[in-house]
Amino acid sequence: MDLQGTKEARTQDEGDGPLDRSKEYHKERRDSHSHDASANVHPSRRRQAPFAYPPGARPTASSARRDPSPSPEAICIPQTLGLSSRDQRLLCKAKRHPPVTKKTLSELDLPCIMSNINLRMDANFDRDLHFKPDLDGEKGKRKRKEAADYWDSIASEIAIYAFIASQLDGQGETSRGSSRRTFDPRLPAMFETLQEVIKTLVPERDHPSVMQNLEVPLLMQQIRKGVLDMVALATWMAALLKTHCAPMRDEWADRMVEQVTEGSQSQDPKEIVNGLQTLFAILEAMKLDVANHQIRTFRVLLIEDTVPFLQEYFEGKLSRGSFRVESAQQWYNASRDKAIEEDATKSPTSQQENNMKPLEALFRGISDQLLQFDPPTDFPETFLFDSDRLWQLRSTIQNLINLDIAWYIFESYVHTQKRYLSARDETYSTFRSRIWSLMEDGIELDSRVGDAENDPEVHVDVRGSARWLQNMRCIGLEIARFACAACCLDVVVADEVISPIEAALEWHLSNESDLFRYFQNAMRDKILTATMASARTYLPLSPLAICESQRTLPQPTTGPVATATAHPLSPQQYDIERIGMRLAHMGVLHWRVWAPLLYLRDEIAEQETEPLTFA
Repeated sequence: MDLQGTKEARTQDEGDGPLDRSKEYHKERRDSHSHDASANVHPSRRRQAPFAYPPGARPTASSARRDPSPSPEAICIPQTLGLSSRDQRLLCKAKRHPPVTKKTLSELDLPCIMSNINLRMDANFDRDLHFKPDLDGEKGKRKRKEAADYWDSIASEIAIYAFIASQLDGQGETSRGSSRRTFDPRLPAMFETLQEVIKTLVPERDHPSVMQNLEVPLLMQQIRKGVLDMVALATWMAALLKTHCAPMRDEWADRMVEQVTEGSQSQDPKEIVNGLQTLFAILEAMKLDVANHQIRTFRVLLIEDTVPFLQEYFEGKLSRGSFRVESAQQWYNASRDKAIEEDATKSPTSQQENNMKPLEALFRGISDQLLQFDPPTDFPETFLFDSDRLWQLRSTIQNLINLDIAWYIFESYVHTQKRYLSARDETYSTFRSRIWSLMEDGIELDSRVGDAENDPEVHVDVRGSARWLQNMRCIGLEIARFACAACCLDVVVADEVISPIEAALEWHLSNESDLFRYFQNAMRDKILTATMASARTYLPLSPLAICESQRTLPQPTTGPVATATAHPLSPQQYDIERIGMRLAHMGVLHWRVWAPLLYLRDEIAEQETEPLTFA
């Protein structure tokens, strides 16, 4: 899973290999569950029909292929049971362990939470950070299918055990009417997994009761003889779990007992499996509840310890040579040289402003990548744990530029008709709302600015223009409707109105035109001004204080009249301020980690730098 409320929590290994960014649980974003390594071991396959050799021919040692011997626990699939070919295939090939295991839940343990670098970073940017199952994307779809196949195989296995137990002479008669296809049973591993997971969720004083009621050999013996009381077992587990889980999970526990009871009474294996699925869902939810409670409990510690933790982590990586940052150093040096060259023509600044120049060079370099027309190949390696947030900011900024282009096209058409907007601010506010409502990435821009939950692997449309082009007909029609209303034309939009608007919109969205560069430069100045203003405020603050300050920005105006005391921002100002605060937050934390490690390493070695620069 990933972490919810921000982007994704990825535990980084401490080895010397590549940084591992995979995860089972994510924020709100960022796959359901992986399985134990043993889940990839295929059961014994059906023996192949013997090869017919010509008369007198004998197989050689190399040509004689031995069928794999079935394991001692293998069970024959009764032919007279009438299982479908799919059910037989799943019995042989489905995963060996449930979707929820002690291993898949291990990243929710406190030691893993405390060593999860992405979680630490995400905690700085999301107050509501929490784990949830990662079921998004193709990988999530595959995991859901694997889980469904597993539970279908369990239902077939329960049916086979019930069939075997119903025979007069047990397995003997079943074998006589069986095919030669066998499978390794999954129920023992399921009960073992159930025992392991429950023991991680209940106090140690309850472990003897868990071991006694979930004694796997005894349970399997009762299943083979057809005497296992699943209703009593489910009732005991529900009582145990309700003792330790949140009250909101009690309904799940009761539903699990009802499903198992109904399945047992009707002899319906699928209904029993529904109860088992509910049981494992409860266990996963309990583990998530514990993990999310721990995140809330240790949130302050995680945030305040962000910089020293990252410095220690990267120092180890750099000393072992397992993390290369030469290109990031070159990127920063180029950005700093460019900033010095641009500032050469400006008037002298104060000493305090000079101390900010190294940090300003960082913001200039990263802003250029956020604003450029073509998406960057990638952000510098030093932004490894901020890259998802930067991609999201880039998409937001490019959407704002596209909005400026759309508004310019609208105003230009109105002016060509010798008309003027009588209430420009109100018209813009309505125009903006209508355009955002047509976009696929949501209506509220603020959620896009402050949200880091988009799939980190989907950066195909990083500029946003693909979504705009995809909705160009609708957007062009909306602009034409506004133009007709402003020009007092007929309500029905004519082709002579919409055609030039669509053509202009498509051209400026698809090409790095002069109009795009104009709004790009204007956006750069606004973002750098807002970012540096926020950075000056954040430099003396602790990471926690910076995090809390993100909530202080006044909400934008929603109407033409602003109160004298609230001083709300206009929608455009609010967008820029949110971007500036977000970028400054990332940049200041990044600077504290990497300025002494890389960017200003040589200067620090020569002399002590002002505390303001590295605070």
